Amino acid sequence: MRRQLLLTAVLSSSLLAGCASWFEGNTQFKPTPLAAIKPLQGLDVKWTATQAAPAAGFLPVYANGLVVSADADGRVRSIDALSGRVSADVDLKRKLSAGVAVAGDMVLVGTQDAKLLAVERASGKVLWQQPLTSLMLEAPQVAGDMVLVRTNDARLTGFSLSDGGKQLWSSGNVLPQLTVRNNGSMQAVGKEAVMVGQAGGRLDIINPQTGNALWQGAVANPRGATELERMTDVTSRPVFDAGQVCAVAYQGRVACFEARSGNLLWAREISSSRGLAVDGRNVYVTAEDGSVWAFDRGTGRNIWKTDDLKYRDVTGPALLGRFVLVGDGEGYAHLLSNESGSIVGRVKVGSALANQPVSLGSSALMQGKDGRLAMLTLG
Repeated sequence: MRRQLLLTAVLSSSLLAGCASWFEGNTQFKPTPLAAIKPLQGLDVKWTATQAAPAAGFLPVYANGLVVSADADGRVRSIDALSGRVSADVDLKRKLSAGVAVAGDMVLVGTQDAKLLAVERASGKVLWQQPLTSLMLEAPQVAGDMVLVRTNDARLTGFSLSDGGKQLWSSGNVLPQLTVRNNGSMQAVGKEAVMVGQAGGRLDIINPQTGNALWQGAVANPRGATELERMTDVTSRPVFDAGQVCAVAYQGRVACFEARSGNLLWAREISSSRGLAVDGRNVYVTAEDGSVWAFDRGTGRNIWKTDDLKYRDVTGPALLGRFVLVGDGEGYAHLLSNESGSIVGRVKVGSALANQPVSLGSSALMQGKDGRLAMLTLG
């Protein structure tokens, strides 16, 4: 029943998002046409690699100079981040529900028969496996000598990376009737904390050793008369930087907190399930309609907003050097000025781009809906 409600919510919210007016008869906003730009900064595709089309919950990760990815059929690939050369390609011969996390030479994934599987990255040899209470639908998070897993029954569980993956703690969470599909809203901060975006607009900061909450903050509070209107979920990864934690909620707000105390510093109304990025000055957010916003980190004051990519199925933002990088549903990557939001560079990557880019400082990893990976650099 809950899965039916979830599906209904996703379909209904998609229809509402595309409805221009009850009386106009338009059922979908048209993507904003791309205007010609005068490139001020080169943007190059350094390499591409093909793989199976990604299912929800399968995001590539960067670890120790490698891009590691997994797919639902159980294939795990390791690609050299500099050259794009495949260094390992193994078939686990297990159907997967989510992945991937990396701890040294160990890769952690969730299986379709509700197991947490730890394998040797280069060979695919199973090192250990542990049963889960339900399917894992987003990648686990590694924090020091712990790995944290969230399952479809809203349980968060901590396992030791050693001792055969021994379970050390588990905690439950009550879900509202309707939720937005969450492809990944957990993010580890070293070995000290794991940030967990929750349904209902809550942000939990968890001690990975014990599972206890260090603090909880309200990114947004549910509002409205119906369950659909009250869906206010943190469905993208929170960001920690320089003593601040920032997160954004669907049908809610973007909010920044003091990292140690959990005190709310500021919040601004915006709806996003696509994610945010942070640099030394600003917080960047892609709104649900594809507009991209910049807010002052200290005060939350709106610095700029660009509508140049509105309704183009825009990804969450990532930093590429001092610029802001987003992708769109036609396969273009766009480079935005961090000072004005104007588009200063553009390159065609391939098919429609999915998921928030992975920032690697002087480069960034993007993934297409057809599975193709692309490493982008400044020209």
